[in-house]
Amino acid sequence: KNNVEQLQRLATASSLSYLEMTTNMKKSPYFDPRKLIPLSQVVDPATKSGATIFLDQGDDHENPSLVIACRGSANLKNFATNLNLKLVPSNKLPGSPENGKVHNGFQQAASGLWKYLAPELDAALLKTQAAAKKTKPGNEISQTPIVFTGHSLGAATALLCAVLCAKRSDEDETPRRLTEVVTFGGPLLCDKNLAKYITEKALEHCQITHLIHNADPILANNKPLWDQLGFVNTGNELHCDPYGPTVYDENELSSLPNNGKKLAWNVLDHCNYLGVFMGPRLIV
Repeated sequence: KNNVEQLQRLATASSLSYLEMTTNMKKSPYFDPRKLIPLSQVVDPATKSGATIFLDQGDDHENPSLVIACRGSANLKNFATNLNLKLVPSNKLPGSPENGKVHNGFQQAASGLWKYLAPELDAALLKTQAAAKKTKPGNEISQTPIVFTGHSLGAATALLCAVLCAKRSDEDETPRRLTEVVTFGGPLLCDKNLAKYITEKALEHCQITHLIHNADPILANNKPLWDQLGFVNTGNELHCDPYGPTVYDENELSSLPNNGKKLAWNVLDHCNYLGVFMGPRLIV
């Protein structure tokens, strides 16, 4: 059974990633430094894709993790990235199969973002490990878990940045402890060959969960096109309520009226997951 409270916390991180860290983020009603502490925020100047690194202190503050929340579409460059949907060779993802193909815009956004995100992640890992050694002197310190998350475009860049993170870990003497990728309202982003590589090799020890709901018009309207172009799913889909902290397994979904299916028409429903709004907005 998925930990709904943890999923909602990742939804909150995905929401906060849309806000500037040193100003608007702290004014958001979702901001709670007792749970999520923003450590760093980066933007790739070329693709305008962005991400925020949070320290998730957990329920007991005993087992912190690092959450990398990749921001969804917030500017014209981001929307152009979404529309650059041709499947192209995944040559910016080291180790991927020669016959693997990926959404062109998402690959460019993720590879551009990772150049700026990787050193910030390294710094955050060193900082959290040093803090753990101070609080638990003499004890063996385990590696800090790393979770990637994101909404919409950020879901796509989160998954691909996780692949880049895992590959870098394989090449380093001290591998990073990448444990989960959790996305909200994310698009399909690759063909079956790359999907197989991601799930069975690159992220084989990492749980990949995509939260979706039937009222999301972006997913409902684009799925026929994605299917036609040869995009496939990567990981496990989990249905949730857009307006509250509820997730459904297959049996629970089938017991809902009309099997949980709804008329997906309101574009704002693409921004609502587990009772958390995710998207660009003004905070005053």
